[in-house]
Amino acid sequence: MAGEGAFEDATTFKTDYPAHPLQFKPHQKGNLYMKPEGDIDLRTSYINDYPEKSVGKTASMRPVNNYNDDGVPFEGFPTYKHDYLPWKANKQETIKKDKTYAPPTAPMDDRTTFRMDFIPRDLPKTKSCKPDNMTLVSKEPFDDLTNNKIDYRSHPLPERVWIPKAEYAPPKAPLESTTTNQRDFQGHAARKLDSFKPRNDGIKSEQPLDDKTEFRDSYKQWEMPIKDKKAGNVYVKPQGVMDDTTSHKKDYVPHPHQVTRAFKPTNQGSGNDAQFDDTTTFKTDYKPWQASNERRGDPSRKAYEMPKVPFDGIPTYAAHYIQKDANPVRSYKPDNFIEANRAPFEGNTMYKTEYTMKQVEPCPVLDLPKHGYRFLETRPTGCQVYAK
Repeated sequence: MAGEGAFEDATTFKTDYPAHPLQFKPHQKGNLYMKPEGDIDLRTSYINDYPEKSVGKTASMRPVNNYNDDGVPFEGFPTYKHDYLPWKANKQETIKKDKTYAPPTAPMDDRTTFRMDFIPRDLPKTKSCKPDNMTLVSKEPFDDLTNNKIDYRSHPLPERVWIPKAEYAPPKAPLESTTTNQRDFQGHAARKLDSFKPRNDGIKSEQPLDDKTEFRDSYKQWEMPIKDKKAGNVYVKPQGVMDDTTSHKKDYVPHPHQVTRAFKPTNQGSGNDAQFDDTTTFKTDYKPWQASNERRGDPSRKAYEMPKVPFDGIPTYAAHYIQKDANPVRSYKPDNFIEANRAPFEGNTMYKTEYTMKQVEPCPVLDLPKHGYRFLETRPTGCQVYAK
């Protein structure tokens, strides 16, 4: 439904946030830096509390080695030189025979022991015991008679009757195309169910379509006048010579220049009497305080004084904890020692008492060599055979 009034393009944003004119923000100029009078005190609390002191070198606690030689020269002979004096011994002649090498006169035999002891010999070729792989051909004709050929003789077969194949003749009755399904399961007439789906019939109206939109109502197309096309002028070449002078060449004429003077300050002074403004935000906000030389910390603390007594070198641990000799604890472990009985050991056993030693008679075979018998052989049973 189209509205009667004009389209209002006012939104919530335009209603709540109206445009305001911008105001110029004034620029604040900082105050000029004024250098304070006097010099800044560079002393810190560390310098005041911990002044530098000169400490002398600690004297050595090592005793002085005052050696008195009484003018007697030092004898540097050890015990070894006094006890082991060199003897005058004659050189022993060698017992080794003079083995002066003399080259042999006979020519060198270059045969080795292997060549002299192991002479190569021609070994006879061993005859092979393997039978020859040759086919034995017999002169007799091959007997191909078998039991089948002897007992089962062939019998003449009767003549085979040939039956001619009947030619195909189409049936005279027409083909009945009824199948078992068509014959047994016959269809029944049933009422067609109505569809529950809503009908998709379009709603037609005799009124013309209103194609007006908010965009067409609010933003109407304006008729633009047709611009007149200007005919282009025919190019006419100017007379004379072209002036190629540019504005850069006219405005920036080359001038002889001098070397730029360095702005680095020199040691002799720049000659400018104006005072340099070194004002910074840090110096403005953080001004130096008037520091005093008062001693901070514990007021009862005395200043450090150098000791006049030399340093003994004993630390607190060595002075308080003196080493003492402790008695060793007696071990309660039993001694692994058995007191020996003074009575003699009684070594009698039942074997010594009941089993007395008996004299074994010597074997008569051992005395056979003394009586003139000589050894012949030893049999497989282990018996030795002697004979005269």
